[in-house]
Amino acid sequence: MKTDLHLHSKFSDRPSEWFLQRLGTSESYTEPDFVYDTAIQRGMDFVTITDHNKIDGAIYLKEKYPYKVFTGVEVTTYFPEDGCKIHLLIYGLDESQFESVQHLRENIYKLRGYIKKENLAYSVAHATYAVNNRLNITHIEKLILLFDVFEGINGSRSSLHNQVLIDTLANLTPDDIERLYKIYNIEPFSDTAWVKGLTGGSDDHAGIFIAKTYTEADVNSIDEFLDAIRTKKTICRGRENNFQGLAFAIYKIAYEFSKTKSSKFSNSPLSSFTEYIFEKDSLNIFDKFKLSKFKSKASKNGGEVNNVIADLVDNIQSIQHMDIEDKLDILYDKITDLSDSFIRMMFSSLKEDLKDLNIVNVVKDLTFALPGIFLFIPFFSSFRHMFNDRNLAYELESSLGKKDKIKEKKILWFTDTINDLNGVSKTLQTISAIAEEQNYDIYIVASLDEDDDISDLSGNIIIIPPVYSFSLPFYKTLDIKVPSLLKTIKEVYKYNPDEIYISTPGPMGLAGLLIAKLLKTTCSGIFHTDFSAEIDKIAEEPGITELVEGYVKWFFTNVDTLLVPSYKYINILEVRGYDRSFMKIFRRGIKTDVFAPEVSLKSGSNIKFLYTGRISQDKNLDFLIASYLIAKNIIGTESTLTIVGDGPYLEELKDRHKNENNIIFTGKVDYETLPSLYSASDLFLFPSITDTFGMVVLEAQACGLPAIVSDRGGPQEIIEHGSTGLSLPVDTPELWAEKIAQIVELLMYKSDKYNIMRLDARKRAVENFNWDEILKNMINKDTHVVPRKNDKQENGFMQFTKFASKIMAS
Repeated sequence: MKTDLHLHSKFSDRPSEWFLQRLGTSESYTEPDFVYDTAIQRGMDFVTITDHNKIDGAIYLKEKYPYKVFTGVEVTTYFPEDGCKIHLLIYGLDESQFESVQHLRENIYKLRGYIKKENLAYSVAHATYAVNNRLNITHIEKLILLFDVFEGINGSRSSLHNQVLIDTLANLTPDDIERLYKIYNIEPFSDTAWVKGLTGGSDDHAGIFIAKTYTEADVNSIDEFLDAIRTKKTICRGRENNFQGLAFAIYKIAYEFSKTKSSKFSNSPLSSFTEYIFEKDSLNIFDKFKLSKFKSKASKNGGEVNNVIADLVDNIQSIQHMDIEDKLDILYDKITDLSDSFIRMMFSSLKEDLKDLNIVNVVKDLTFALPGIFLFIPFFSSFRHMFNDRNLAYELESSLGKKDKIKEKKILWFTDTINDLNGVSKTLQTISAIAEEQNYDIYIVASLDEDDDISDLSGNIIIIPPVYSFSLPFYKTLDIKVPSLLKTIKEVYKYNPDEIYISTPGPMGLAGLLIAKLLKTTCSGIFHTDFSAEIDKIAEEPGITELVEGYVKWFFTNVDTLLVPSYKYINILEVRGYDRSFMKIFRRGIKTDVFAPEVSLKSGSNIKFLYTGRISQDKNLDFLIASYLIAKNIIGTESTLTIVGDGPYLEELKDRHKNENNIIFTGKVDYETLPSLYSASDLFLFPSITDTFGMVVLEAQACGLPAIVSDRGGPQEIIEHGSTGLSLPVDTPELWAEKIAQIVELLMYKSDKYNIMRLDARKRAVENFNWDEILKNMINKDTHVVPRKNDKQENGFMQFTKFASKIMAS
């Protein structure tokens, strides 16, 4: 026989969910009769209600259905030593026993004593959920001694929390109980305290998931069912929750709350949709008339938002008889479309109003987006709630769960650039390809349109459709995509990462940062690009540089670890005010089987100099060309400088040097042809002073090509000065020209020494920049690290959500 042992009705009035607390709602508005009717309809043999510290609903039903209902309550009790809250489900008690429980519940030890004395059926509810954020592994170990019956499947918690608890309890031994007794000096509940009973309950507050999770026992009556709970002979079965299910429960409760007050929401189309979704199995003539009237209005008025709402209306009519799980999945996608439409329209309006500096309209644009923000805040809140205590679950799994080894880490890697011609894109493309080849759980998350070129992409890549895209000033060839947040968190929830990596501080990077905070997981940011140095070089406007530097610094000081490509840049960032203690070196790698010397490519006596990379002012290309033109006259033999790549400065450079026959601009070339270009060249020249690493320098060295690089930034740490190339100041082109001529002299007259440079360059790249080894270390290091405490960022997130929920409540 089956019973849902964890159900709430309108007598539960204090919500534990953060968003509902801010709205000021009750915890539940479900009528006891609805609880009973739904539970019986869905196959339950018996019914109980477990309201928080209230027994009214259960007493009401028991008097009405004495042979089908037994009493229940969810008691809030406390560890007196530190005030940690625990929820305890108690069954079959009368009103006198309930009064005693209420009197004793301030002290969990006294309450446990009373339960034993009265031989009450009970179960510890959601034991890994920190009700008031004080629960830790010590409390759980004490609970294992104090009680013998636990809620194995709680229908409002994720499979992670439920399964870790079930596995832990199943693996207990007499030695574990003895060890815990010696630590805490708490008498175990029974002589077989290592054997635990398990119950299941939906923990439903909104009337949506009643009887979807339940407890089963081989019995014939209520008394036998209660005795099966006491004697640990029950089985837990049924559904576990996800963040979408919890979010729709929040919507339902907010809707019920709106009906108790006179508000705009209670008369809005969204309120009607909520009613049709959750309350009406079929539409009457009036409902159909009202919905068709709205669709007609949407068609007449046009507009993306109205059309999406009209589409939502159509779907509501077509999914009435679906199972709630299928229904919620469709509705999630439709609400995602609706939220995205609000945000897209906001960005479109902002673009024009910011251009015109129309501050009044900018404020209006932001206000217009608020409904879209409100739509996804409950999903953020529920997403956070589902992962809230997962570090505690992992800690339990590693101790009492007898976990014998650390599993490989699952990593999601967020980036705003994946198919562009830059070092970050090429690095991440390589990582995703190797991760796929080696079956590493590392996935790159990027936002791309349907018409974006993905021909270069392969491997472990998750593509999120953008809501809006725009070009950055000074980076016209780089499109920045604003991702759909609800689609992003849905993908992240499926993947359940152990750690977040972020390569860029753009919209996708912001999404990764937000998700890391919601997940309460560690977040590593990578300082690939020195944007403020680039802007300073390109724009020559101190105000713009200061603005960019302020934003980038804010972004990267909110990660747990800042990975920096070179020691030089750690020093640079420390001077700018970054905390050195949270910065570490980001080891970079290369596929040395792809970037390798190719023989017999050199032809003729022409000396070939090469630059590859983005063609922009910050790369110091004017200095490069000036140095080459001086060197050309010194070396006195035929030579060419080939500049490979694309970018905003390309056309201007080509036009300026169109009469220089020795300077060749190729534009963008296929990535696969680069090893041949490097192998066929004699010297790589890279005078950039803004690169944090310089992936093209590593590519050249891996192909055995000596390099001259700037002594500022990261590239100088790739080469070994004097052995595989030179790092030089960029004060004068004459110095570079002189050193270029010296290496050409080695090439022409001391080829053995020049060839040693090529061999050493290749050897250094292979020995120090192995991607496979780097990624293996990434996924095998300690999986569950507690995120760095950052009250400033946490308070910022809380302030934003408090602000939004206040507006929604009003």
